Amino acid sequence: MKKVVLAADLGGTNLRIAAVDETGQLLRLVKKPIPSEVSPRNLMEQIGEMAEECCLPEVAAKRSFSAVAFTAPAPVAKDFDGVLTKLPNIPSLVGMNLKAELEKLFDLPVTIENDATAAGIGENWIGASKGIENAICVTLGTGIGGGIIVNGEPIRGKDGIGGEVGHICVEPEGFSCGCGSHGCVEQYASATALVRSARDRGMRIETAKDVYDAFKAGNGMADAVFRSMGRHLGIMLAGLVNALNPEMLVICGGVTQGWDAFASHTEAEIRNRAYAVGAERAKLVRGLLGDNAGIIGAARSAFLSMK
Repeated sequence: MKKVVLAADLGGTNLRIAAVDETGQLLRLVKKPIPSEVSPRNLMEQIGEMAEECCLPEVAAKRSFSAVAFTAPAPVAKDFDGVLTKLPNIPSLVGMNLKAELEKLFDLPVTIENDATAAGIGENWIGASKGIENAICVTLGTGIGGGIIVNGEPIRGKDGIGGEVGHICVEPEGFSCGCGSHGCVEQYASATALVRSARDRGMRIETAKDVYDAFKAGNGMADAVFRSMGRHLGIMLAGLVNALNPEMLVICGGVTQGWDAFASHTEAEIRNRAYAVGAERAKLVRGLLGDNAGIIGAARSAFLSMK
């Protein structure tokens, strides 16, 4: 029987847990919102309940899973001790030792990855960058994250902040950022940034999708919003092309629903700013795994840790 991992994606709003097999196939997926100001105890109770729902006839109990794999929107170093830090969207969990709690609950090996790093691993395993040795995955959602693969290995960094591409500066005197700096690309190319940029132009919208709908309807202000977004994203990516010489740039996350509104502007900026040979080599593509990239990448890390 194939090994099956219990993999999960811990987000600021929702928790998604799935049974994933050795090919990356999701056998069963459960998604539920995380209560506001969730406590570590309540989170573990929710994880236990959702894990039961993921059990399959051939994986009759939680302990029949081979391992547990989680993503977290927090720095995760290679020798990560499991303690969650810097969680702007889930501050009530700061200081929680997620790894220790999961080991206690499941009595199984536990692997934890940064959420964007996991997305990069997932896309590199069975997604858009499959077979590519050097690739950069950028997740565009409420914020911006990154998963960098160099010579087939994910970059985590000594302190777990390797891949934090959302906090590369693209406007030296720009908007303040939650990271403590200002002018970060997250403030110009995320879903949150799209909404603010549209409102600054006088548009009455609520979500990034509203901006895209206006773009599709021919609204000139919406077009300007996406041009600016694509340009700033391209500035950041051009720097990464020069620094890392990747073969592929994979863009994931909810904002990619507006791909046709910004991708051409992003690619043009990369070609204008990066070394010609690097810009020519680095193919700009949309991710293939959607919201499941992180779960699949976390599972991949768990399977590799068993070898």
